[in-house]
Amino acid sequence: MRAILLKERLLTGDHLSLKIVAWFLFFTFLTLLAGRHYLVIDRAVYPVVHMVIEFAIVVIAICVSLMSWYDYKYRHELKMLIISLTFCVVAPLEFAHALSDLGMPDFITPNSVNKASLFFIVSKLFLAAGLLTAVFSGDKIKIIRRSAIIPAFLALASAVLTVLVALFLSYMPAMYDLVAGSETGLRVFLGYLVMAMEGLAVLRLWMKKRFGKQDIYLSMALVIIIMSDLAFIYYRNHNDTYNLLGHIYQVFSFAFILKTIIDDAMGIIYETNRTLEIQWKLLSEKNRQLQEADLFKDEFLANTNHELRTPLTAIIAFTEMLLDESTGKLNALQKDYLGEISDSGKELLGRINGFLDLSKIAAGKTVLFKKEFGADELIEAVSSKMQPLFNQKEITLDVPLKTGLVRVWADWEKTGQILTNLLSNSLKFTPLGGRVMVEAGTDGSGQGVYISVTDSGIGIDTSDQERIFQPFQQLDGTSARRYSGTGIGLTYVKKLVELHGGSITVSSEINKGSIFTFTLPFREKGELGKVG
Repeated sequence: MRAILLKERLLTGDHLSLKIVAWFLFFTFLTLLAGRHYLVIDRAVYPVVHMVIEFAIVVIAICVSLMSWYDYKYRHELKMLIISLTFCVVAPLEFAHALSDLGMPDFITPNSVNKASLFFIVSKLFLAAGLLTAVFSGDKIKIIRRSAIIPAFLALASAVLTVLVALFLSYMPAMYDLVAGSETGLRVFLGYLVMAMEGLAVLRLWMKKRFGKQDIYLSMALVIIIMSDLAFIYYRNHNDTYNLLGHIYQVFSFAFILKTIIDDAMGIIYETNRTLEIQWKLLSEKNRQLQEADLFKDEFLANTNHELRTPLTAIIAFTEMLLDESTGKLNALQKDYLGEISDSGKELLGRINGFLDLSKIAAGKTVLFKKEFGADELIEAVSSKMQPLFNQKEITLDVPLKTGLVRVWADWEKTGQILTNLLSNSLKFTPLGGRVMVEAGTDGSGQGVYISVTDSGIGIDTSDQERIFQPFQQLDGTSARRYSGTGIGLTYVKKLVELHGGSITVSSEINKGSIFTFTLPFREKGELGKVG
């Protein structure tokens, strides 16, 4: 049953079964080629070839250690940590093995076949034990604090072990018999022990319930390592083709392990990108729905405001008619009540008009009728209209006018609304006896005109200065707030300024007042009197 399931798994995805067959045939061909054309490589050539192959082994081992370490840091899988630490030890041992070979300069102590073989078998024992432990750890998650210390400590321990083996070589059991010209019995036994651990790791992988693509590549790597170890056990001369083939197999086995880790990492990246793509599509759909909802909201506000204005205008009109003595005589209390109704109605109508104007801007239906006029003319007209309100609250409205100071190219009515809103805002938040000043001049860039409104009011905290231009934002949003309002005045101002191609800024400190400054352009060539 397991064989059938395995066959189904191997036949799924990217022609994996064909790749396995191709690699198996390739390694079988190499083995047959080494047996048919057995030869002993010249002593002057072999060290160079051996060093090149060993250098490749060391480089790949370092890459495996680094890649598996980053994989562990990302997913915290115990097997990746074990693989990283295993190759962290194997890499320097393999390098010491290469340096200890005959034909290389002496490494700490005189080089010999026995010395190279000892470093080699120690490296193999670490590799087999590490891979076996990693395979049996399965998919366990292990988070270790300050885990970066572990590879540094192991690298140092591996370097110390390398030096100790070289220094105390004479006290170590022999791995190569110079007289017989072959491996010692202990070396052969250790070689079989290494292959037994590697074979057990392969068996454990094949017994997994979930046998994935990475498990297949890791199994292939272990099988190639076993073939490499067999070649190392049965070579008849240190420089023969079997020894060379063993090193070549080791390069391929390490490369397969590296491919396993890279494929795993690429799989993570692919899944992450796929998840991000799905989330992006969901966010795009949500954004589309929000835009539709915002459009429906604007249309609802516009329609509702139109519907509300009609009866409210009638209420105000009839109230004004009742206040007229021609409709009948009223007592003082009745006049007072009707006056309150009229004032409240006008205030409500003003707010409804504000909503309507804001919704028209959002819908792109606002039309600007631009013309050239003096900024001081506008300031004088607006301040004169609002002067009684400032006098009623005992606030000084300071307008240092200079006739013909600067001229702008803008919509007179809309610009008047901008300044009126800013002055109303200052009037609302400036205490009795305060001061409000309006100034105008050419901005620093020389491309337009600025108009600023400075007050000695309560001020705005730095963290709230961007928020006040957002629609329906009140810095005190409680039902018991001191200052009334809908929170659209400054939003409307900002939209109108930007519609003119200008900008608005605020500078303020708590209890020290605020300065609102907006800019308007000079007259531009090619401007028409009506701009949509």
